[in-house]
Amino acid sequence: MGSRRGGAGMAREAKRSAAAAGTAWVFFMAVCLCSAGTSRGAGLVLGMLALSGVFFHYERVRGRLRGPMLALALVAAADGMSCLYAASGKFALFEYLKVFTALCLAVLVLALAEGEDADRRVCGMLEGFAALAGLVSIDLLSTRWVSGAVLGVVGWFTQDYTQLAAVEEGVRMTSVFMSPNVFAGCMGIGVLLSLGLAVTEERAWARGAHVACLAVSSLSFVLAFSMGGCATIVPAFAVLLALTGKGRRMELLLLMAQTLVVTAVCAFPISVTSMTAWTGPRPVPLACAVCGAAVLCVLDRLCGRRTAEKLARHGKAVAWCCAALAALGVVLVAAACTLTGGVELAAGEGLRRSIYPAAGTYRLTWEGEGEVQVVIESQNREQAMMHTSTQLYRGTLDQAEFTAPEDSLVVWLRFTAQTPAQMGRVSYAGAAGEGTVRLGYRLLPGFIANRLQGLRANQNAIQRLVFFEDGLKLFARSPVLGQGLGAFENGVRSVQSFEYDTKYAHNHYIQTLAETGLVGLALFLGLLGISARWIWRGRRQGLAPALGGALAFMAGHAMVEFTFSIYCYLPMAFGVFAAVTLCCGDAAQAPGWLEKKGVKNGIVLGICVLMAVFMVLLGCNITAQNMVAADAGLESLERAAQLDPFEKADHMLSYVVQVTGAEADGTVREKADGYAARLERIESNIIPYYLAAYYLDTGRVEQGLEQAQRYVRYVAASGETWERTFRLLEEYEQDTAQYRAGVAEIAALLEEWNGRNLGRIELDGQAQAFVERMAG
Repeated sequence: MGSRRGGAGMAREAKRSAAAAGTAWVFFMAVCLCSAGTSRGAGLVLGMLALSGVFFHYERVRGRLRGPMLALALVAAADGMSCLYAASGKFALFEYLKVFTALCLAVLVLALAEGEDADRRVCGMLEGFAALAGLVSIDLLSTRWVSGAVLGVVGWFTQDYTQLAAVEEGVRMTSVFMSPNVFAGCMGIGVLLSLGLAVTEERAWARGAHVACLAVSSLSFVLAFSMGGCATIVPAFAVLLALTGKGRRMELLLLMAQTLVVTAVCAFPISVTSMTAWTGPRPVPLACAVCGAAVLCVLDRLCGRRTAEKLARHGKAVAWCCAALAALGVVLVAAACTLTGGVELAAGEGLRRSIYPAAGTYRLTWEGEGEVQVVIESQNREQAMMHTSTQLYRGTLDQAEFTAPEDSLVVWLRFTAQTPAQMGRVSYAGAAGEGTVRLGYRLLPGFIANRLQGLRANQNAIQRLVFFEDGLKLFARSPVLGQGLGAFENGVRSVQSFEYDTKYAHNHYIQTLAETGLVGLALFLGLLGISARWIWRGRRQGLAPALGGALAFMAGHAMVEFTFSIYCYLPMAFGVFAAVTLCCGDAAQAPGWLEKKGVKNGIVLGICVLMAVFMVLLGCNITAQNMVAADAGLESLERAAQLDPFEKADHMLSYVVQVTGAEADGTVREKADGYAARLERIESNIIPYYLAAYYLDTGRVEQGLEQAQRYVRYVAASGETWERTFRLLEEYEQDTAQYRAGVAEIAALLEEWNGRNLGRIELDGQAQAFVERMAG
């Protein structure tokens, strides 16, 4: 009898573990299919599945759609409504599809997660997703056996993952999702949830599975090495520890310490062998991931809960251990950043290092063997913003001498060797001081050491401040409701003081201000605040501490990254809000009116209506796209412009462009003129250029020159914009006073822009000759 019961129990556990793994796999596939190439189809499919989930599990969804999930629905509704007034419907649709698909997945989670441990099931799914994405990303550096099989299945549905660069050479792993900073955000959530799941798990096999996922996610987080992620996960760990009860705090500390050690040990061999472009199978990264997971499971089994219980009996052991670990961490970080030695350079290999000398002239001296070349450059604040530099010296290291400018923030040295060379020590000395160049870091993996160079004058951090300022400039144009999703990408060129490429402000709070204004920011802050309140009230619930740490990490990381704008991160973030609702719902106190049946029915119905309306509009968009793809003639473009609520401007512009330079009858010309007049009212970074061509082609010089001015004013930071405009004006050149004056006015705008902004835009020879000819 006992053996039969034991066998039945093992069968149940095996079935449950298989179901958990299957759920994580399905979630991974769904997220992968939300990428750009298949986002429209994924939106329709997930929308139908979400509505079906609500229909078949109405009572369950109605009971759970409160607190954080209700706030999340309001945020999604505000984003969706902003598409109706967005400056660029195309950009708005692209951005909202990410929000919509993530919301559909969250609704499906609410509908399908069953049982008293529904929150654990959801967190386990998110944990499994993170571990699977991490394993695939690590294997992209390694054998590509696992990643090849997984991405082969993904490739049946989308081609977005066919050309993956697995690594930013010598710097970090880029991951299956191609954005290392966002990937680190996903892995950070996975790490925090795995910690919470492991320390609250009573079953040995399940705890081992959580610890294995923790090992893979932790190694992936380190290999991606996002400095913003590293800075924000530290306070998230503090929140996790603070919310964890005293009975489990020591156990959590031990697991965190073990994970840190195992992850560091695994990262070193990967750093030495595999941080280069993939040229063939290399087993080290995958072996490190698998062995690291196994070792961490063994360590946890041998000195996990039992050791923690013994230590916890000794009065203030937990507090002293926290203090000791914190002190040890500080010491290790200081040692890792200061203990350096020599390096060996292979033929053709390079090494980039930074120093911070005072202004003055210095001479380099070095000890070693071989012939080494060095390029020395300096950056001031303006150059750091613009990712430019001033070269101070280029030549052999034996004769290197440089003068650091007065305004220099950092001096960069890039060493290269054509034949194998060894550098034991490099130092610099001058009247203003002396110092040593730190070459090989003994306690840091090479990719981390490379990434930390120039940290005191980090050009990415400095440039982010520029993104923030420009985002606030866009916010000032429409502070209450914003300019709709995609407003930053559409409008950033119009406020830049120098040319740079980014779609996002790298700060979700500023991004929200630009896109949905103060209303959108209030809703997003409300979502975070309500979730934090629910976690605090339910802090005694099993996974509440882990969810609190995840929430803190998400809120902090959103201040320095564009995580909430990326398709692979949003489902995890929305999943966390769903898990908070499931975990802390019993402990949180909702307002009485919100618990009324009629109110709840109205909320569910409203959300379903909004989802259904968007799906209908998305269907119209897809129909219009297919129509134009099959036949891009004028009639198809006209029908598509009538049908498509998001990209009608693109269809109207295509109509105008087809008519430009072609003979057209009265009806076609009238239609094109009408479209052109409507397009003039849209703020765009490309439409005015084509309108200028259309008006000049049809002899309406004044309107053509006006649109050319609109174009260069809106995209003034781009040198290509000015050259493209002058080439267009040269194509329709007229020897009239009006035309010459128009060209001169645009040339004056360029000089004006050069006078009040960073850098300087210089025209190419053809454009400059045309301007001078018109002026002469």
